[in-house]
Amino acid sequence: MKSYKFIIIMLLAVSLIQAQQSTEPLAEKIKKVSEELLEGYTQPLITAFGTGISTGLFHSAYSHDFLGFDIGIRAMYIQIPGSAKFYNDTAFACSLNTNTLDYYDVPLDSIGTIFGPKENTVVPVASDNAVAIPPYIPAGFNLSGVPLFMPQLNVGLLGGAEFMIRYIPFTFKGSNVKFLGLGAKEQLNKLPVLKEIPFPLAVAIGGAYQKFQIQDSLGATIVSSNIWNIQLLISKHLIIFEPVVGFGLEGTSVNFTYTFNYEIPDTITGAPISVSRPVNITLHSQNHYRAILGFNLRPGPIIFHYDINFLPYMTHNLILSISIR
Repeated sequence: MKSYKFIIIMLLAVSLIQAQQSTEPLAEKIKKVSEELLEGYTQPLITAFGTGISTGLFHSAYSHDFLGFDIGIRAMYIQIPGSAKFYNDTAFACSLNTNTLDYYDVPLDSIGTIFGPKENTVVPVASDNAVAIPPYIPAGFNLSGVPLFMPQLNVGLLGGAEFMIRYIPFTFKGSNVKFLGLGAKEQLNKLPVLKEIPFPLAVAIGGAYQKFQIQDSLGATIVSSNIWNIQLLISKHLIIFEPVVGFGLEGTSVNFTYTFNYEIPDTITGAPISVSRPVNITLHSQNHYRAILGFNLRPGPIIFHYDINFLPYMTHNLILSISIR
């Protein structure tokens, strides 16, 4: 009986510790960052999402025949470099001095980004009657990589064209994310003006337009993005093996819309006064181009694909799909 009670107490203690160590959702962390610090804090997230979402659009330069298709799962892993876990920036502080408010800069060195260490960074102030804006930089998630998974359907059209759609709502670090991508590819060898020219390789050009949104705990969209991508692909069927190489140009713009809440001292009493400031700013990712190197294995209607993407954040891509050409 005593052992039974001890086990219950230990389970309750572990549950309490886990509850205390629970991670704050992604959206709520973002809302605690001022507009001045937002770019440095969220840049790794913007680049990682922009990189991952533009990965795995097309896995071959060959297009499906009319109404041929493949449907499958893309699994991406975006490597986060150590340099993306810290940044330098300047916060603000406000002090009450002879019934007036004085604002001054607070330089911050090596503070954690959203993928940085799991500890808050307290913004230091010069005196007891001063407050920092914000008082601290929210803890990061301490990530060395970001996995993404998404289903995708490719359908062949006339003349070597191919249509692509990918969609999935998912949860990332406690916040809801909605995602939709549409794209098209053309196998240049199948164009009427090029069809009769003998060429040993398949060459294609494709592009996509995609969007993702991040919602806070109240269901409001605080992050929305626009992502574009253009890729040139070259591949060659060698029985069941198909090497693939490619080069892509891309861009990601992300709009942040939320209310930043902070406190300043009252000029009469010195007591804290709550202030709300709307944030509406558009930032851009660091991924502008990529090189792609990969292969397909086609032992029948099942396709296994792997490629590595060389960008600021190196990315691995695995595809498992059913293909009817």
